[in-house]
Amino acid sequence: MRYSLCCFALILGLGAVLPAGAAPELLDRIVAVVDNQVILWSEVNFSVLQELQDRGYRQQPGPEELTRLRQQALKQMIDDDVLMLKAQKDSIQIDETQVETILSQRLEEIKTGMPATEFNSMLERAGLSERQLKARYRKGIRQNLLADQLRSQLAMRLYVGRKDVETYRQAYRDSLPPRLSLSKISIKVKPDPQVLAKARAKIEEAQQKLAAGGDFAQLAKAYSEDPGTAANGGDLGCFKSGQLVPEFEDAARQLKPGQVSDPVLTPYGYHLIQLREKREDEVCASHILARAPMNQQDRERTAIQLEELRRRAGGGEDFAQLAKEYSEDPASAKRGGLWQILSTNQLPGFIQPYVGPMKLGEISAPFFLEDSGHLLKINDDQATIENLVREERLETAMRRLVGDYQQQIHIEERLSEDFLHQPALPQQPAVK
Repeated sequence: MRYSLCCFALILGLGAVLPAGAAPELLDRIVAVVDNQVILWSEVNFSVLQELQDRGYRQQPGPEELTRLRQQALKQMIDDDVLMLKAQKDSIQIDETQVETILSQRLEEIKTGMPATEFNSMLERAGLSERQLKARYRKGIRQNLLADQLRSQLAMRLYVGRKDVETYRQAYRDSLPPRLSLSKISIKVKPDPQVLAKARAKIEEAQQKLAAGGDFAQLAKAYSEDPGTAANGGDLGCFKSGQLVPEFEDAARQLKPGQVSDPVLTPYGYHLIQLREKREDEVCASHILARAPMNQQDRERTAIQLEELRRRAGGGEDFAQLAKEYSEDPASAKRGGLWQILSTNQLPGFIQPYVGPMKLGEISAPFFLEDSGHLLKINDDQATIENLVREERLETAMRRLVGDYQQQIHIEERLSEDFLHQPALPQQPAVK
């Protein structure tokens, strides 16, 4: 997980501590009723927190974005409850052993590389016990498994053939379809090999002296080429996620206090990183930097390499095979460049200028984001389009199923600022 459970606690209203004189904090409230199920304000916030983690947000969202995320989360939670109730009505069963296995794996992912005291502290800050955390994850896992079974039943009734694929291609011959399957080739901009070799030799020399018993701070003063930290023994202070380049942060977070990394390459050069302290939502580290400066020629060299790969793919070579051989994004490269399936109306802003003018099957011109150059392809092979058509029809069938069943049960939504900040009504005594 990219964030601790309490990373956005203050803005989400999860266990935040207010200063003296501040308005009372909203602790919890029922924000929706779905037949015999209730959805709590804290559950909506927890869902938003998971969404932020999954998307890899590195900044806290603003008030308008947060409101939108809450509304989106509540709608999805209502739909999930409707699906769960429909599955129960249809006597669909799931394997509880599978639920517990997935739950254990998810908790293990959260706790990996984290002291037990830090995990407990995060739960306290988020206003949750471990039992409550498990209950929320368990409910979500059950809903996903039930929804998967409903989808499987609906999918069995769907047939997509060559005629459907051709109709799809004709329909979107001059425009982008609602959903895009994108593959990519990514190559990092790197300094000239001689510059890299010189920086590597310098950082390895410092590493050898450190292994021989040298003091990290003294070696930083002697070797580091970071003018902002060298005089202070390489001290970077403490930083939260998103404040430094990802390669550096990822390496630092994998260390234990006192450990020193192997050489780490970032856009600035090679680093040796010493982790001094790992806190709940930030780490404190020092580093020794051997610079490997990049220039415009390095960028141009990468652009030429990408343009050559684009020419080869356009000449008939398999884009997927080229991605496996040349792409430096490990996750997508091993899948033949397959990257994401995205809704056309929700394309991230950073790729909109490159994908917007394209058509099915086309490959973008090389473009650069941060320290890497990229090619994007809109996949149009038979199997991809069959899957897109099938998914489109399946989602339509699922929406119809949810809509039809919503008419048969009671649903009440209460997510409004006026309602949320009304004083809570006192509980009425039970009728005897």
